[in-house]
Amino acid sequence: MNLGNKIRELRRARNLTQEQLALTLNISAQAVSKWEMGASYPDVTMIPIIASFFKVSLDELFDFDVNDIDVKIEDIRLEYNKYFWNNFDKAEQVLLDGLKIYPASIILKTELFELYAYNVDRGDEIINKAFELGSHIISVSQDVFCTCRTKANIIHIYTYLEKEKGEDHYEDIKKLIETLPYMYPYMLKDKMRLSASYIKGEEGMKEAKALKDIEWQEFFIACYQIGHRYFDMGDYENAMLSFQESADVIERFMYPDKEGYDAYPIGGTHANHAMTILHIAACLYRLGRTEEIDALIDKAKHIYFDAYDNIKLRDYNKTMTHMLEYFTQEYNKYRLNEYKVLDLSEIEKRIRE
Repeated sequence: MNLGNKIRELRRARNLTQEQLALTLNISAQAVSKWEMGASYPDVTMIPIIASFFKVSLDELFDFDVNDIDVKIEDIRLEYNKYFWNNFDKAEQVLLDGLKIYPASIILKTELFELYAYNVDRGDEIINKAFELGSHIISVSQDVFCTCRTKANIIHIYTYLEKEKGEDHYEDIKKLIETLPYMYPYMLKDKMRLSASYIKGEEGMKEAKALKDIEWQEFFIACYQIGHRYFDMGDYENAMLSFQESADVIERFMYPDKEGYDAYPIGGTHANHAMTILHIAACLYRLGRTEEIDALIDKAKHIYFDAYDNIKLRDYNKTMTHMLEYFTQEYNKYRLNEYKVLDLSEIEKRIRE
């Protein structure tokens, strides 16, 4: 806190000595000296008196600028994002250091919780940290986006515990979903949408492009989920059409001049892309139309396993092994193993090497 420096600055701007200021405030010159050296702070009851004397707001007296704080928090978040996928310890430390400076920041706490949620495979210590922090965020957050994001990541942890530890959390997931609000994004007049509509130049362009990416992601995910619901009901024709819509949306907005992971506007979308194509193959198998299935399986394998070749993973062998397990699980779950035994020997060889 730069209160002492600010008092010195204001005093000098008024051409006052420490003694003159002390006399005006009915305190000792020694007290003023200690304030300005940072050795002590004014009593809380003295704060509004000092602000009134210098004719400044309390925010100005404390050198407090909420916009400046928002910028600094965003800088911390961007620094953390550099390490999210490849250096857990560094990513965690960036956020913990940020929270030492801004301990009340729900944004930084939400980022930290997400880091824990996506690293629960590191063991019970991380899981316990995640649940403790998630409960705290939900209890204090006034930011609906952070609250919803936190609850979504709690669900992510529950699904991990179901898959890896055989725990049943379906009712927990349902109860958590019931606490979420309905929010129709196109009706939400937030900073991004209004900036895209009204702010000119590069600033408006930045927000418009970000809005495009978000809406693109929402659309292909919505098509994908409709496909799943049709599939669950045994309507494989409509399921296939919805999965195809999802793949078409993804491919329409990929960067044609880039390859692998970098070809997707939002990192990680290659996994959605590959799974969608795999599900199209599953629909075709259920419909008895097998002529395209081999090509679709090969395409899904290529997208899923080769996209990471141009980026450095936190733990290549561990990540690729997990991906092998997940791809195999989805392949078998949709009974494609009845059509053809899955061959991932080439990928397994790559991991061993």
